[in-house]
Amino acid sequence: MSKAIALKRLTKEYQSVKKNPDDLIEIRLDEDNMLNVYYIITGSPNTPFEGGKYFGLIKAPENYPFSPPSIIMYTPNGRFKESTKICLSMSDFHPESWNAGWSVTRTIPMALLSFMNSDEFSSGCVSTTDDAKRRYAKGSLEWNCRHPMFKKIFPDKIKEYEQLQKQTIIPQNVETDVVGESDDIKNLQTSPLDPEDSIRAKKVHSNNENGDKKSNKVVNLTLLAAIVIFIGYLLK
Repeated sequence: MSKAIALKRLTKEYQSVKKNPDDLIEIRLDEDNMLNVYYIITGSPNTPFEGGKYFGLIKAPENYPFSPPSIIMYTPNGRFKESTKICLSMSDFHPESWNAGWSVTRTIPMALLSFMNSDEFSSGCVSTTDDAKRRYAKGSLEWNCRHPMFKKIFPDKIKEYEQLQKQTIIPQNVETDVVGESDDIKNLQTSPLDPEDSIRAKKVHSNNENGDKKSNKVVNLTLLAAIVIFIGYLLK
């Protein structure tokens, strides 16, 4: 009976989240076990986690909402140990502080995001540099896409990632075409003429030389005539 109450409550919470989603938090229920609530937290802007996609699990107990859930983050992130329970006041580490009015699909993910951005330290946390966190954030989506449960729960994200990868890869045939064209030009520049082309080329060259000689001869005769006329004018 208690599990039926938990499933009814989780379904209601999930429908509420779908109607009013959060920009930085996405929630999905596991259809094979609806007590498992999977999330993707997007790293907050102006933090070392910015742009990161952090995948994890909030596991509700069978007597939810009367007992708190456990919280795990799978994606390497530089803030929490991967696949390890995280200690929050809203988690099963502190059942004495649990409030049945809190929501597994909204309140807890928001608290986890807030705790992630803080400097507080508790069980399940690790200490790393901001540069390390940025590196984790950069590779987070690629890492998620290799996780079996991520593939199952977020298949649409896999497709989005694959499409993004296709858009960022430069088509190889473009480079091949450019190289091919360059090679063709080089071959044209270095390839020998066939015999007929060679004969025609020699004729053209010979004609050009004869034309140049004739032009030079005309110029010389014209210049000589001008000199004779000039000398005759002086003798008068």
